[in-house]
Amino acid sequence: MFGLGLLKGTAIGLTSGIVIGLVIKEACKQMKNKKNHIISNNSTADASEVNNFDKK
Repeated sequence: MFGLGLLKGTAIGLTSGIVIGLVIKEACKQMKNKKNHIISNNSTADASEVNNFDKK
């Protein structure tokens, strides 16, 4: 009975560790994509402001 409990606990622990790791990985990807999107929007806005300034 002790061996079965040890195996079951190990399986549950490994499964939960893998799931938590995947959730954290996905959250980091989304944060990185959001950050890159904001930076690219700012750089295009800056470029248009510079072009408008040159035209005046």
